[in-house]
Amino acid sequence: MKKRLYIYILVLIVSSVLLSGCTKKETQEGDTSKTDTEVSEEENKEEEEPTEEEKEENTEESSNLEGFGKEKVVLGQKSEFEYTLDRIEAKEGSGYHEFTFKISSSQEGAVIPLFTVTPMLSNGVFRVSLTNIFDDNSTVTHSKGIVVNKGAVTGLTRIVTDSDTTRGYNIGIQSSNLFKVDVTEEGSGTWIFSVKVSYDTNYNAPEIDLGSTKFSLDPQKIEGVTSVQGAKITDYSYIYSGGILKFSLEVASGTSNPIPSVEAQYSEEGLLVVIFPSLEQDKVSKWGSTINLPAGIKVEVSRVGEKSMYLFSGIGSQLKPFKLSASQSPNVVNIEIDL
Repeated sequence: MKKRLYIYILVLIVSSVLLSGCTKKETQEGDTSKTDTEVSEEENKEEEEPTEEEKEENTEESSNLEGFGKEKVVLGQKSEFEYTLDRIEAKEGSGYHEFTFKISSSQEGAVIPLFTVTPMLSNGVFRVSLTNIFDDNSTVTHSKGIVVNKGAVTGLTRIVTDSDTTRGYNIGIQSSNLFKVDVTEEGSGTWIFSVKVSYDTNYNAPEIDLGSTKFSLDPQKIEGVTSVQGAKITDYSYIYSGGILKFSLEVASGTSNPIPSVEAQYSEEGLLVVIFPSLEQDKVSKWGSTINLPAGIKVEVSRVGEKSMYLFSGIGSQLKPFKLSASQSPNVVNIEIDL
């Protein structure tokens, strides 16, 4: 009896040990499976996070554009001092294009000259204005600017101003570019103004009809936007140089294409008739019906409904070749007459 009891107790002990081992093994296998899953999730998380190099690049790009915006910037102050525009230069930066203006004065006590950058987004430009410029040694002229064509920054062009001592420049943009303005003093009476314009590398230029590339007597036209897209004329300017009269109309719209539809041709009476068939607005038509231009040319402006007409007279008995074209940044329609 005792022997049987001993054997029975021995069997219970062995069974208990075996069961304990199986349970421990199952638990260990379960823990291993859980651990593998956690490691896999951590590995996935590590793969999704940016690398240190990417983090540095993102931080660098963000820091490069710190302080950029679209608000008007005015540096310097009005004064009676006379200044010289020594040079204008442009170069690529990290995420932006930089335009620098070196301005100096030989007059004792000269203060920082007035330097203004005004965003004119509907016209696709940042307008730079310099005052009291009595001498200009830069190479930028009305016919020769600085071409960029990178990151929706088209370049820099000089514009016509109302004063001989005022310089105006357009920095052309085609997208949501930002800018930043700084000034540093380079010795006594010399200042370097810097205008940095951010690139927009995601910009895709739309296909736009820019009109004619040659002068001719034939009818010409541009297929553009209409009043439905918010087409409008906001201002005008002109320049007469080298026997060519260039009359420019600043235009805008509510779409990526700012150029309105327009057509031009000579009438039987020898008048150059330029018609915008569908404009939401034409500010020039409200400023007077006649515009006197150089070389005896006059423009009669009229508007009926959405249609605006610009009638060029004084060309003479012999018709002169003309060119109807458009450009972006600044957004303008040009009527040029080879007189």
